[in-house]
Amino acid sequence: MTKKTPFLIFFLLISSFFLINTPKIQAATGFHISGNNIYDATGEPFVMRGVNHAHSWYKSDSATAIPAIAETGANTVRIVLSDGSQYTKDDIATVENLLSLAEENNLIAVLEVHDVTGSDDLSALNSAVNYWIDIKDALIGKEDKVIINIANEWYGTWDGSEWANGYKQAIPQLRNAGLEHTLIVDSAGWGQYPTSIHDYGQEVFNADPLENTMFSIHMYEYAGGDAATIQSNIDNVINQDLALIIGEFGHKHTNGDVDEDTILNYSEQTNVGWLAWSWKGNGSEWAYLDLSNDWSGNNLTSWGDRVVNGSNGIKATSTISPIFEEGDDSDNGEDPQNPVGPEETLYDFESGIQNWSGQNVSGGPWYVDEWATSGNHSLKADVQLSNSSEHYLSLIDHKDFSGKSQLKATVKHANWGNVGDGINAKLFMKSGSDWTWVDDGSVKINSSNGTTLTLDLSTVPDLNNIKEIGVHFTASYNSSGQTAVYVDNVTIE
Repeated sequence: MTKKTPFLIFFLLISSFFLINTPKIQAATGFHISGNNIYDATGEPFVMRGVNHAHSWYKSDSATAIPAIAETGANTVRIVLSDGSQYTKDDIATVENLLSLAEENNLIAVLEVHDVTGSDDLSALNSAVNYWIDIKDALIGKEDKVIINIANEWYGTWDGSEWANGYKQAIPQLRNAGLEHTLIVDSAGWGQYPTSIHDYGQEVFNADPLENTMFSIHMYEYAGGDAATIQSNIDNVINQDLALIIGEFGHKHTNGDVDEDTILNYSEQTNVGWLAWSWKGNGSEWAYLDLSNDWSGNNLTSWGDRVVNGSNGIKATSTISPIFEEGDDSDNGEDPQNPVGPEETLYDFESGIQNWSGQNVSGGPWYVDEWATSGNHSLKADVQLSNSSEHYLSLIDHKDFSGKSQLKATVKHANWGNVGDGINAKLFMKSGSDWTWVDDGSVKINSSNGTTLTLDLSTVPDLNNIKEIGVHFTASYNSSGQTAVYVDNVTIE
């Protein structure tokens, strides 16, 4: 939030084995960045869906708040800490307890130092760096469950150059101290000047010898005030192959409204993580940003209900990291924080096209090793684009999906051809004797690491009599010529 009151080596060895045509991310000791995605230690993409918690001002309430946040289905909690320079310092024992609490509740912990908020002083940034080094014994060995957000909203001025210079000296200090965690860097301008990332993000990323740094925009009235601004701010980061999260956002702020619907919807389309501000404790001036009226989460505010239960909110989009499944000997195979049950892969296209076919395609479908979100292969078809042309990749086969709740697939288009204003896609299903069509709604897809489409099966009238599943691609009015579309990792929960 823009203003608060008190209240690695192993990774480098792994990355050397990547093949140009097989972008499957290999397992590592912890979270790691590849292109504009973050991957967990199991090698799976991880999209943060969670909440900020102001621990440093409400230290005695964390034991209640963190389990309550987990109960929403969140997969991440961003925890406010203090290095002692402005607020009461959180010592190493406190941090150890917080990390244990997060881990017990299947939450990835993003830790941040809040004392530096809005400061342009390099000494404030260095104080945060020294804090991480001082408590590194609590952090090293937890690279798979802890991410370090170096300094909350350091550099208040809307100036990218000096912001970048600060982080270019800070990141090597952390690496030299042995901290190999994924690092998060907030943009300049109290987190609301994404141009700093657009202009200098690559320089900051290159300052990390482990290439394990991602960026954060805080979307309030300036960075998140309208749809065009939000989309541009996100696109201008991820189109540089830099990884991004929305580290904070609200539904309004001091100087204006925030378009929270676009933040949630466009983040889902682009696989960008987000962490809503904040669970509770914003005081009378910013009480509208409280997600819950009580620390235990029994009484969500309207803002909290939107984030947790609304369209593209936590319950609809959050997936717990599979790192927490290791050693789980429960007998039902379900994640306790994800009541939809375990995910089952239906089609991964590792051995062929698995009987899928294409409609209005100029070539294919084939199984190829040009791109994959899971394994080494995906399904590909060439398509001839024209004004709002429609193209399909689908499978006609009888299936019984009784008891299932979500169908997912990851799709992309090639980075060649004239796609005009882009290509949209929707995941669809036909069921029953009349082949009733249900889809997830059309979303714009990308040409880089893919867009995950999710179909809510509660809308399908006859789940025990599925006739066809597939992806419907639609070109824009100003597209032309040939390109290719891809589908991978079709799963059901």
